Amino acid sequence: MAEPAAHAAVLPEGRGAFGGFIGPRTLRAQVENTAPWLFAPGAPSLPYVAILRGADALEPTAAPTPAQRTAYFELCLAAHFASAATWVPTDVDTKIRRALWQEAAGTDELPRMRALAHALRGWDPVPVSARVVQVPSVGAVSGHDGERLAVLAGGLVASRAAHDAAACAELEHAIDTELSREARAFAAVERERGAELELLRLAAVLTHNAGDLGQGLGGAADARFGELARGGPGRYGGAFARAALLYRELLAADGHRNYPLRKPRALRRARALLLPLAPFLDEWGEGVARSAELDHRERAEVVSALVEGCRKLPGQSAYFRALAGLERALPRGLGAPELAQHYPVSVRRELRSAGLRKRLAVRRESFEASLAKRARELLRGAPAR
Repeated sequence: MAEPAAHAAVLPEGRGAFGGFIGPRTLRAQVENTAPWLFAPGAPSLPYVAILRGADALEPTAAPTPAQRTAYFELCLAAHFASAATWVPTDVDTKIRRALWQEAAGTDELPRMRALAHALRGWDPVPVSARVVQVPSVGAVSGHDGERLAVLAGGLVASRAAHDAAACAELEHAIDTELSREARAFAAVERERGAELELLRLAAVLTHNAGDLGQGLGGAADARFGELARGGPGRYGGAFARAALLYRELLAADGHRNYPLRKPRALRRARALLLPLAPFLDEWGEGVARSAELDHRERAEVVSALVEGCRKLPGQSAYFRALAGLERALPRGLGAPELAQHYPVSVRRELRSAGLRKRLAVRRESFEASLAKRARELLRGAPAR
C-alpha cells in the first residue's frame, strides 16, 4: 500500500472526508457492512482486504498531497474490488475511473497509479463474487475484469491528456490483452456443444465489461476500444457484438441492480449467499432455503423481497427462478406456517396468485432448455421464439 505522508492536515473529529471524497474509515466500514465475512476471524488473507484493514493509516484531510491521493486511490480500488459483486457496492466508480486520475495530472503519481491499476490483474475475485465464469484454457472471466478495464481506461484518458505516449501504449496493450482474452473465452465456449448456458453467462459478463470500458473512456470516441457491442467480426472476432446480441435479446431484463434484495440484511452474512449471474437463480434459491445462516423470519424477508421484485421489475425471470428454487427446497414450500407468519399480507396474497404459481411451476430444466434453444437460434441468425 502506498504510504501516506507523515503530516496530514487532519480534519476535525467527525468529519471524515478526504479531499472532498468519502473518508478512508467510512469507506472501509461500508465494505464491512456489505461483506462482514471478509473481516471475520479466520477469513482468508487477501491483498485487497489487507489494504482495507490499513485504512486507519490514511488520515482524513482537506488537502491531501499527491502521494496521499495515490494511497487513497489504492484504498478505493480495494473497496470497489471487495464490494462490486456484493449486495451494496461502494460508490467509488467515478473516483477510480476518472476523478482521481484527473487530479493526478501534472504530478509524478501517474506511474504509481498505473502500477496499482495493473496489479488488479493479480487479485482473485472468487472470494468476493459468485459471478465468475471459469473457462478451460483461458481462466476466470468476471465482471471484476470489467472494473479493471474501466480503471485502465481512466488511466489511458489521463495519459493521453498528459501526452505520455509510452504510458498510453502500455495501457492500450493491457486493455487489448484483456479484451482478447475475453474474446477467446467466448469463442471457446461458443464452439463447445451443449454449453449454451455458460455462453449466456459469459455474454452477460462481456457485455457488462464492454460497458464498463466505455464508461472508463468517458464517452470519448475511441475507434479501437469504444462501442464494442456494435463491432463487426474485425473487432475481437465479433465476440463482444455476439455477446451483446444474446444479452439484449435474452438477458437484459435481468440486468438490473437487484435493489429489492438489498433490504434483507441477513443476505450479507455469508459469502455463500452472494447472488450469481441472473437469471440462473434456482440453485441460489435452494441454498437460501437450506442455509443455516438464516432463521425463519430472515428467510421470509428474502421471499418477500423476491416477490416484491417480481412485482416491480416486469420482464425479469431471475426472481421467479429463485422463488422456484426456494419452493422446491423448503420442506413445506413457500407457504410454510413458520415463514407465512412473517409475510406481509400482500406477499401472502401474491404467493397464492395464479400468475405467480404458474411461473413457479416451470421446471428448471424446461426454463434453461428454452433459453439454450433461443441462444442457438440467435447465433445461427434465426429469429428467437
